[in-house]
Amino acid sequence: MTMSLSTTADSAREYSLSDDLARLCLPQEYADSSRTLAWVNSICFLFLVVGLIGLKPPKVVIKAVSEPVEIIPVVFTPPEEPPQTQPQPESNEPPPPAEAIVDTPVVATVVAADPASVAFAVPVKGPVTVVPARYAAPPPASQPAPPKPTRFDPNAAPGGTFPDPPYPREELLARHQGQLTLSVIVEADGTASSVTVKDSSGYPGLDRHAAQWVKTRWRWLPGPVRYYYMPFVFRLQ
Repeated sequence: MTMSLSTTADSAREYSLSDDLARLCLPQEYADSSRTLAWVNSICFLFLVVGLIGLKPPKVVIKAVSEPVEIIPVVFTPPEEPPQTQPQPESNEPPPPAEAIVDTPVVATVVAADPASVAFAVPVKGPVTVVPARYAAPPPASQPAPPKPTRFDPNAAPGGTFPDPPYPREELLARHQGQLTLSVIVEADGTASSVTVKDSSGYPGLDRHAAQWVKTRWRWLPGPVRYYYMPFVFRLQ
């Protein structure tokens, strides 16, 4: 009995299957390396089938082809150049004098001759108006230039009133000092009609004070119109 069992076991170990499908159906202990390769091939085949079924062909869009446009060549013709004008030589001749313009309006009237100055009658049709001849007014005579002003010294004047101007309080507090020159026009009655600052002291307050003092306080003797200039000095002690 023992011999028969051992013989059966030995014969079972020496048996080998030649069919691949039979090898896959055997228990786990009879599996070999071909089983793993079969699983890999099955998974790849499954992905291939899913990819082929799920792939959709792109939609075909048909566009109409536009007809070709014929290209027409354009020929550019440049414009004609204007003829060049030669500059005329400048003439040294003076321009003709302009005619004198008279502002007197022209009056269209019929003037009859004076019968006392002619020995015969002059036939005239229509109303007759005797208008004396009128001429353009002569140009105004050029006024003579005023005489050159002279320096005035109030201490040497033969008469008149010329008090010294006081120092302005505002300028004194500001410690302003300087020298200025005034131009004065004295009328026939002895009053100053115009007092202007010829040379400034650099301080408008001193200039205005001196000009106002001369115009309101100084008086000359009556006589012809006179033109003077006089210096004033404002100096702090």
